[in-house]
Amino acid sequence: MKGKSAQKWWKDAVVYQIWPASFCDSNDDGVGDLLGIIQKLDHLRDLGVDLIWLSPIYDSPQHDMGYDVRNYEDVWAKYGTMEDMDRLISEAKSRGIRIVMDLVINHTSNEHKWFLESRESKTNPYSDWYIWRDPKYDADGTRRPPSNWRAAFGGSAWEYVAERDQYYLHLCLPQQPDLNWLNPATRKAIFSSAVDFWLRKGIDGFRIDVVNFYWKDPTFPDAAVILPDEEFQPMEGKHIINGPPVHDWLKELRSKITENHGDEIVLIGELPGTDPAEILRYTSPEAGQLDMIFDFDIFMAGNDWSGLLHTLKLPSLRLVKDSLIKTQTVKDAWTTAFLENHDNSRSVSRFGPGDGPQCEAAAKMLAVFVCTLSGTLFIYQGQEIGMTNIPNHWTRKDLRDAAVLRYLDKVDRDHPGDEGMGEKALAAARKFGRDNARTPVQWTNEKHAGFSRADPWIRVNENYRAINVADQVRRTDSVLSFWKRMIAIRRQFSKPLVYGDFEVLDKDNAETMCYLKSYGQENMLVTLNFSGEKAKMCLPSLAKGDSWKLVASSIGNGVVSDTLQPWEGRLYARH
Repeated sequence: MKGKSAQKWWKDAVVYQIWPASFCDSNDDGVGDLLGIIQKLDHLRDLGVDLIWLSPIYDSPQHDMGYDVRNYEDVWAKYGTMEDMDRLISEAKSRGIRIVMDLVINHTSNEHKWFLESRESKTNPYSDWYIWRDPKYDADGTRRPPSNWRAAFGGSAWEYVAERDQYYLHLCLPQQPDLNWLNPATRKAIFSSAVDFWLRKGIDGFRIDVVNFYWKDPTFPDAAVILPDEEFQPMEGKHIINGPPVHDWLKELRSKITENHGDEIVLIGELPGTDPAEILRYTSPEAGQLDMIFDFDIFMAGNDWSGLLHTLKLPSLRLVKDSLIKTQTVKDAWTTAFLENHDNSRSVSRFGPGDGPQCEAAAKMLAVFVCTLSGTLFIYQGQEIGMTNIPNHWTRKDLRDAAVLRYLDKVDRDHPGDEGMGEKALAAARKFGRDNARTPVQWTNEKHAGFSRADPWIRVNENYRAINVADQVRRTDSVLSFWKRMIAIRRQFSKPLVYGDFEVLDKDNAETMCYLKSYGQENMLVTLNFSGEKAKMCLPSLAKGDSWKLVASSIGNGVVSDTLQPWEGRLYARH
């Protein structure tokens, strides 16, 4: 498999992503914090985690949960202090756990000091640190944005500032102006304030947000009209994604990091909308840019993303297999293994039944699935206990995601009085919205799931009484116990499971997934049932073959047969 010759500490790592606001609240103000993370480090150590990916903790107005950074060199007060962060780094290291931070440098907050200076005039030293363009004017003299681009969260991607009589570009919210990476002074400041500052504090790398979006076509041509009833149109990838200068900028960033901090710092890129050939330009050893990337095809398989939640559908298993083949068979580069993150719905709801008596079985099967994929393993908080999507009865007032709320407002404007369309949009938000991953971690069956003694910033999922860490720690047959076992197995068989080649054996089967993992003479077989009914194994003879030994079954009854139980996952080793 890709990159198996070069051994790096992060390849074997088990990474745990923490969404700070929802992890653990130490001071009972309803918001998670750094001291709360410290309180739960032993839980992560016992799970088998050796690297934390910490989502944004920077000082921020919180229009987008910290992805609008006001000051890269400070901590948001609700999360704690810089002293708390120093202690977290130290306490984690004492348990053998490293930390990587979210690096948000495509844009800043509109309250960042750089932007406050930039917006004042066209002649000050920060004037071109962001992307500014002159207005267009209609025939009747009405001022219009420079292009018809629609922001990712809806509305125009341009915001007017009277002081300059210009618009600035924001791919996301108006409160998130895009930085001008073409300016060397901007890049120098980004490295000093956002990168070098934190590496000197002792973190071990970064997960880099939308790393392939730094370049934008400087001509800003209008996007093709694919939504004829809409004023603003979805941005076209060719104008914002994977521009040639991005590779030079990342080489520059990597070179500075290596020069100042050595070659063991890990850089993980979020790389949406990128084909395998282009991925290699970022991640091959010769590229000298990123160590690994996230590709989100497994989430978006079968969907043509337009920003309209109500048009999305759950992916078929065949399409999931196609997306895996793309990322698991990339040669000469390293990849990632994950099923959840802060931007997507819960895996047991996306790939499994979501709720009901089979939910726990599906959560265990999915643990077999992701723990046997090649690459660095990423777990998202709560995944280890099988946390689910928000309930279907939650209303709009229960939601907090800025993107979803803007989307629901737009549906109301576009379909006034249409209650059916409003409910359709709300149902889509419950199924696909980002709040699904952002409800508080369910630690106990006590009030607020043991997350806080105060009312949390977002509701706790009511199923916390049945799904929580405290109960699962006591049960040897729990989802948590099974996750610990699968992580241990992944370490025991690291060559085929972490580094091995990947081959799907039943590409066209709509209910089961069967694949072979191989490294030299070491071979392992994974067979998974993605349905609520019994299913035949893709290669039934393997179940009884003398050369194959059952290593793990998510059902746990020790029965070896050619029939998989509903939502069962098995792992075999050739001996």
